[in-house]
Amino acid sequence: MIVAHPFYRLNPSRALYINGPINRDLVTRLTPQILKLQSTNRNPITVYIDSPGGHVGSMETILRLLKLSDQDSSGPCHVITAVTTRAASAAADLLSSGDYAIAFPTSSILYHGLRQQETNPLTVETTSMLTNVLRFSNDIYAMSLARKIEDRFSFRYVMNRDEFGAFRTHNSDPEMSDLDCFVGIVEDKLSDGAKKVWKKAKERHERYASLFSTVLKKIKRDIPSASEAQIESDCIKAIVEFGLQRNKKNQSWSFKRGGIGQLVDDFFLLNEYMSNLGSERLKKWCTSFGRWILPQEEADKIAEIVDEQKRSEQLVRSVRPLLQPLWSFFVALCHALQEGENELTATDAYWLGLVDEVVGENLLSARSFEEFKPDLPPEAKHEEEQTNVSEEKTTAAGA
Repeated sequence: MIVAHPFYRLNPSRALYINGPINRDLVTRLTPQILKLQSTNRNPITVYIDSPGGHVGSMETILRLLKLSDQDSSGPCHVITAVTTRAASAAADLLSSGDYAIAFPTSSILYHGLRQQETNPLTVETTSMLTNVLRFSNDIYAMSLARKIEDRFSFRYVMNRDEFGAFRTHNSDPEMSDLDCFVGIVEDKLSDGAKKVWKKAKERHERYASLFSTVLKKIKRDIPSASEAQIESDCIKAIVEFGLQRNKKNQSWSFKRGGIGQLVDDFFLLNEYMSNLGSERLKKWCTSFGRWILPQEEADKIAEIVDEQKRSEQLVRSVRPLLQPLWSFFVALCHALQEGENELTATDAYWLGLVDEVVGENLLSARSFEEFKPDLPPEAKHEEEQTNVSEEKTTAAGA
């Protein structure tokens, strides 16, 4: 039996419609509509999206307006976003920002990195500065996307763990890691376009692992007492050696022919990896669904720890080595979505964790669990019907 819950249901009678470019004019048009919906009551707001994207600042303004409190300090309204036809660029980010995100089956979603329009001629100096700004901005937006979709992505992982054994058997590889199983299972479900971004994420994740294991061994300095610049200096030296070692058989490779660009990329990649290694977000993953990852016996022993803080710490220690590869791959995926043009179908968006549900598709979602209620046994159902009849009679008599 399905009992509809307003947090997961589209509601055209309490909705906004985002059509066309996202810009200041759109913000001006939507602001009174948003404020009116919020002042009427605090029920969920549906945001229907059909947009080629536009200005990131305008998109963030709309999000802030949707999340406003009121004069009674009420919590923000629950926001349900839905792409009807197309959500590109800033519109795709708005879609993924919903508390519950839905895609119509024939819709398309486009992700790419930040763009910068320049009216003045570019010079070496301005180009270098622009490159750093765009790189920094893409890193920020990648981690912003990670915060928005991490629950959806981790949900995909947990819900597919039961298939890992069959996947290992199918590939005749009983030693295949959990991450490799998950990556392979999802890849089989993606369109050709989505497989390209998935491949970029895999390559980025593999380079994370190679860089980290190689560079960390070569850093001899006592990290706690060293300055940030000293640590970075050691990292750069180790990355130079890493590049030389990987390309020693390639006679055409040199630092002036592409190598220096790769060195810069690897430097930022390494910093990105190390900054996320101790991330509080990873700890949240460990405590949120770590018990589903551990063998039942080990999970039961941890559950028996009386002290809540010690129980949480032990759970993180036990689960972190298992989830670290998944977290690193997830971060790599969020960065890969900021590179190039990534055209996705509705189903692709579901498997990448960008939306919760595809309308009409039989894909597991939070709604599948929240709205499902076991059917009452016949005797209880009969008793409930009798109670309802009695209440109706009482109401009629009172009238």
